[in-house]
Amino acid sequence: MLNKFLSELFTGKFTQALSILESRKPEYPIPPEIVTMIRLAIFKPAQSFLSYQKIFNIWSNWGKPALKLNPTKKKIFFLSDFTADNFYPMVTLYCAAQGVEAEVVSPGFDSIEQTVLDSSSLMYKCSPDIVIFVLSESWLKKYLGNSSLVKQCDLELTQKTLFNLISAIKSNSSADILIGNLPGRAFTLPAGTVSLEGSMGWNFVLQKLNQWLVNQAGGRINVLDIAEAIFVSGGRQAMGNTSFFRGRMAFEMQGTLSVAREIASAVCHLSGKTHRALVTDWDNTIWGGEVAELGSLGVECGQESSEALGFLMIQEYIKGLRLLGVLIAGTSRNDPRVKKTFEENNELVLSLDDFSSLQLGWFPKSDAVSQVSKELGFGSDLMVYLDDSLFEIGQVLSVHPYMDAIMAGPDSQSTITRLSDYRFFNAVSISKEDLERNSRVLKLKEQREFRTSFSKIEDFLDAIKIQLILSKLNSENLNRVVQLFQKTNQFNLTTRRYGEEDLKQLELNGGDIYSISYEDTFGSQGIISVIVLVPEPDALRIDSWLMSCRVLNRTVEQAVFEFILGKANGRQINGEYVSTEKNGLVSSLYKTLGFEKVVTVRDDSIVKDQWIYANYDLENLETNHHALVNEV
Repeated sequence: MLNKFLSELFTGKFTQALSILESRKPEYPIPPEIVTMIRLAIFKPAQSFLSYQKIFNIWSNWGKPALKLNPTKKKIFFLSDFTADNFYPMVTLYCAAQGVEAEVVSPGFDSIEQTVLDSSSLMYKCSPDIVIFVLSESWLKKYLGNSSLVKQCDLELTQKTLFNLISAIKSNSSADILIGNLPGRAFTLPAGTVSLEGSMGWNFVLQKLNQWLVNQAGGRINVLDIAEAIFVSGGRQAMGNTSFFRGRMAFEMQGTLSVAREIASAVCHLSGKTHRALVTDWDNTIWGGEVAELGSLGVECGQESSEALGFLMIQEYIKGLRLLGVLIAGTSRNDPRVKKTFEENNELVLSLDDFSSLQLGWFPKSDAVSQVSKELGFGSDLMVYLDDSLFEIGQVLSVHPYMDAIMAGPDSQSTITRLSDYRFFNAVSISKEDLERNSRVLKLKEQREFRTSFSKIEDFLDAIKIQLILSKLNSENLNRVVQLFQKTNQFNLTTRRYGEEDLKQLELNGGDIYSISYEDTFGSQGIISVIVLVPEPDALRIDSWLMSCRVLNRTVEQAVFEFILGKANGRQINGEYVSTEKNGLVSSLYKTLGFEKVVTVRDDSIVKDQWIYANYDLENLETNHHALVNEV
């Protein structure tokens, strides 16, 4: 059934593919192949809103199962000045496909100012994780007027209004803010690009507003590229030319789908549910032809034909992904000597150095993916598989049902279109740590190889000379600290989701927030941990403690605790562990460090363990770790 579905889906027979899903009666437990099929159908770009309504109904009939491992719950508050009911199921559907269980709440039609400026409104009462603004030209008309020419003072008023709305949300909520840019008007006005003294055409105004929005981005504020979403879905035909008159909808159905996809990809990025790696086949995928038949110089990639140019663009696209922090893995059912193609063919954009993992040989592609997962340090559910063979895709997905896939071909132009349109690697913000992910993976591989030369883990840890640098919260580490709070689930004792304003308020109330950077012989791993310490009468409370799992088993937690002991200066230390589905890894951390559990509090489904560390001799205290700790 899966192979038949894939054949229909990837050969353009979308309706037939959905018919296969519709014909299957729900059963429990839900077969993994059903989860795979529903998710791939969601990701497949299509122009028909009815098709996605069918997918939503199929998903609902199966009980809306999780489509990715360990989904993250997010409450989304949706602000718009137009009828947006069609958005909500689509956003929910797209989010589910990427591992986010989204609850969408809305105040209804055209109530943006009332909702945002009233601190007792529904938005603040429901405590959303993410607030989304999507505005139409109708909202702009309230401030800009409906003339072909817009006064400079009216543009400034619009900017001030938007600034005040954003500031109000930041002050009254810890939610991330996603605000859409402006795609243009449904009906073109004359003087679109005319600029007179004190006045501008609408096109100029929209450009200025969109640039102004980009300038506001940072911290919790992110800009949705609604303009690009509308462009790829048909441009003016996707705007609400008809829908606006009939139902006050800002976009036609194809535009609604594209914007919903853009919103969902941004939500998932903020939730840490983005794809981290592309695993790609080589022959007839990133170059034309087979190396075994044509030789390294005979494969198509370059400027000599339209097909070769397409493969060149594919490699440029993949190269661009790598530069954004996406890991690239290569797999080919070939003699391993096939890698010499990159050394011998000067037309190729990619080089061997661009691949964080190479799996070359005659073993099944599913085994190759398993090995890639082992080398890169995360599951196949965070990877995308690219291949020109339906057989290979089916074989991989049968073993890795939570992996996503794109079929290459039948020509290079189709492949580059799919790589772009599937939006697997869309991002709204990029951290320094994201950009350095490739180098970290290579260093980890070196470490694993180095580790095998030691018989004792203690000797290995001493040899790599671990250094931890602790810094108080500042402008340089703020974005990464916020990112860790939003994304860290496993080593997170309380899973509090502090945003930029929350952290600043903690500091104002006397709390100390420290970022912890890691470095060893193999290089820097950047900021890998955050602790929040709050003074209490005769005690020091560990409000939050979170850490990247990539530095586990290196006694980093023991070294950090030694630092905390120094800040406590003999006072009692209070700690809290809030149990979640994902942080069982640290359930016994406090016990391991010598704390005593004093009480377990149960509030509905939330279980909190309270721990204390007291009656210790700071001067004679010994902690067992292998790190040099410095505070700067």
